[in-house]
Amino acid sequence: MPLKDDFSIDPADYERAGGFIAIANPNAPTGMALTRDQVEKIVASNPDSVVLIDEAYVDFGAESCVPLVEKYENLLVVMTFSKSRGLAGARLGFAIAQPGLIADLEKIKYSTNPYSVNRMTLAAGIASLARDDYNADNCRRVIATREASVKRLREMGFEVLPSQANFVFARKPGTDGGFLYRELKKRSVLVRHFDNPRIADFLRITIGTDEEMDVLFLKLREILES
Repeated sequence: MPLKDDFSIDPADYERAGGFIAIANPNAPTGMALTRDQVEKIVASNPDSVVLIDEAYVDFGAESCVPLVEKYENLLVVMTFSKSRGLAGARLGFAIAQPGLIADLEKIKYSTNPYSVNRMTLAAGIASLARDDYNADNCRRVIATREASVKRLREMGFEVLPSQANFVFARKPGTDGGFLYRELKKRSVLVRHFDNPRIADFLRITIGTDEEMDVLFLKLREILES
């Protein structure tokens, strides 16, 4: 489904859509998110379809739809340890749904690769779940740095979409996004660039430490002033 002109998802596009429905919430690469109420309308209007909500970035400020699982047997919420829990190298994720839907997933799992999670990864995931306070603190730091970075980008004349993820999607009107990407790369600063018509001028900038973001802004100023 194409995004609206402001790059947001139109929930009406998915209501009574039928078939398998998958939505990343928050969205990648925009970082924008639907509210839980908006997602519920989509789930409720598609009772005969599985609705998968990918919440990889939800811990950075969006509303989780996990509370809706008890109400809707067609809702499947998937999450990862790669983002807010800092275990990207572990390649570990999990799904939350009512027992019937989980049973179907188990059937698929045991017909392909029942040992997709090794013991060391499983132990790391369990240990992470026991450190929710630590992970929540990290998320708060990322959010604070994200908001400060958005302010600095806008002061430099960038348009920044309202992100609820651990990255921002921004463009400098009148400046080619591919040019900025290449010039930053020359200066050892890596961001993401997607050479697609609607977003070719945007950069997806992951939020790092405050010190790393200072380097980004220093290099951006060098490029723009030259």
